[in-house]
Amino acid sequence: MKMLRDFTSWIFQQLVRRRVRLTLGQNVKVHWPRLMKIKGGALAIGEDSIVNAKIDFDGSEGLISIGRRCFIGASHLVCRQRICIHDDVVISWGVTIVDHNSHSLFWTHRRNDVLDWAKGHKDWTNVDIRPVEIHEKVWIGFGATILKGVSIGEGAVVGAGAMVTRDVPPYAVVAGNPARIIKQIEQSESNGTEY
Repeated sequence: MKMLRDFTSWIFQQLVRRRVRLTLGQNVKVHWPRLMKIKGGALAIGEDSIVNAKIDFDGSEGLISIGRRCFIGASHLVCRQRICIHDDVVISWGVTIVDHNSHSLFWTHRRNDVLDWAKGHKDWTNVDIRPVEIHEKVWIGFGATILKGVSIGEGAVVGAGAMVTRDVPPYAVVAGNPARIIKQIEQSESNGTEY
């Protein structure tokens, strides 16, 4: 038990050195080796959650908030501003969630991106950045991609491999590229038996 406490203490020290602000609820299970590469940003994980995701902050002001009783499989969260995942969300493996475009749409604005990276910085001035919000009881299937500015409503289901570029209403099932509503779940059904 002492060895586990020492390891956890060492992990926290490493994250603090990388300027990561970390808040963990009780009974959280985290895949520490994936978190060891985080630099900057703030990460909050609610109690009883399991997080196996790779997390990248593209700036020290980024915030990723994960609610209680969430499961995030071997997926990738990329945050410049804010990704908010509410309680009771299940995210499968291979899912990508990103709150920005990474580059400007216009060549004149991105022409120096590679040169800037070589110098260890990036100009975010002309990059579209908008927060992502995933509400309670959402299920996201494997290989889905959730892009900037998207809000996924309570109880919604995102099908495997879906490319979500627009908001998803509560209790909707979406699939495809781009994701479209293929079914609406009655809220009363969501608490009952599946057929």
